[in-house]
Amino acid sequence: MDYIFVSHMESDEYGGIRIFLERYPDAKVICSRLASRELPGLGVECECVAADGDTVIEEGDISLKTITYPCEVHLQDGIIAYEQNSGILYSSDLMQSPGDGRDTVEECGYLPRAESISPVRIPNEKGLEDTKRKLASISPRFVAVGHGFCFVNADIM
Repeated sequence: MDYIFVSHMESDEYGGIRIFLERYPDAKVICSRLASRELPGLGVECECVAADGDTVIEEGDISLKTITYPCEVHLQDGIIAYEQNSGILYSSDLMQSPGDGRDTVEECGYLPRAESISPVRIPNEKGLEDTKRKLASISPRFVAVGHGFCFVNADIM
């Protein structure tokens, strides 16, 4: 089974979904409960796996855990995804960095980067602290960011 991950309902996160679904028509879309209701309203026909902070998707060698966080648009729930077997964290916009990250992978500490998430990303004190607590509970090997430079976790090398 193929999956498409949509972290939250902003056009730069879901805008190309129709292209992926044309190529992979049987793919399931992993998204938040909110996105699973919004996508059909935008005319996107797909099977959604509505995820929250307790969702683990296991298939073959994949064990994907989702983590909710209050994302940019009105602090509505978005999700990030942590593939527990490979150690890859799909961090959405939470750990983005400025610059063109094409063909470049940085090496840096994951925990300092997670701790540096500011109120600009999550302008709600409780939501920010809760998200940082959730992020501190995992130890990814690689972080695939939504924008900017992906990075290898130097904390566990």
